[in-house]
Amino acid sequence: MASTSIKLFTKSIFETAGTVTIAGDPDTGYPESRLYDRSISLYWKDTADTTGYFYADHSSSTPTVDFLAIEKHNFSGETMTWEYSSDNAAWTKASTDWLQGDNNQIIKTISSPTTLGDYWRVTVTQTSNPQCSEVYVSHGFEYDILSSPAPRKASVSNVQWNRSLGGVERATKFGDTRKSRTYTLFLSSTELTDFRNNMADLDELSKPFYIKDDDGNYWMARLVGDPVETPDHPDHTHVTINLLEQL
Repeated sequence: MASTSIKLFTKSIFETAGTVTIAGDPDTGYPESRLYDRSISLYWKDTADTTGYFYADHSSSTPTVDFLAIEKHNFSGETMTWEYSSDNAAWTKASTDWLQGDNNQIIKTISSPTTLGDYWRVTVTQTSNPQCSEVYVSHGFEYDILSSPAPRKASVSNVQWNRSLGGVERATKFGDTRKSRTYTLFLSSTELTDFRNNMADLDELSKPFYIKDDDGNYWMARLVGDPVETPDHPDHTHVTINLLEQL
């Protein structure tokens, strides 16, 4: 059964860190900044065969964190950690260390968001020619969604149909289908303030972000059009958002 809420993760602490340190030396054309540019189709790559780490120094402003996403990597078979520290010396596990079993999307969450980490790091045991497209550490805000109007869900194709002179049609596929979602949120005044702050994280609505949708799936999305606020309830506001998956 689908949930009656969604979660938005709009701030990336690797973007806002005072210092970001990545192990090794990136290959030409695959810079470290690719790991936190919110584009999961642009890669960081390295030729080093060494223990890798992705490190963010937030000592000037401690972030709130409960979420990690890692996309399009080759860490299968490697032991990985996700940790934080208040002094850059003693480290606390944000999640149990794990042996990564495949190269699929990695999602880790913390049940109670923490504000104890001035320093955050993800480590990977020695891997050959490591690559990854995004390391996204964030904090989620949960919002109720209305059942009426119900969420609208679609798969958006990337196909062009071409018709011959004889009327025969053939499809040219340019890429994978993408998820499309339309939600109407039901927000209290406090939640509306949080939502507006979420939108402010997106640089005038120009950046994509992560969502946990009402089916419990995590994916990177962007807004299609602007959020629309309708204050049609004494204590709450309806906000409609249209989202499109980023590949």
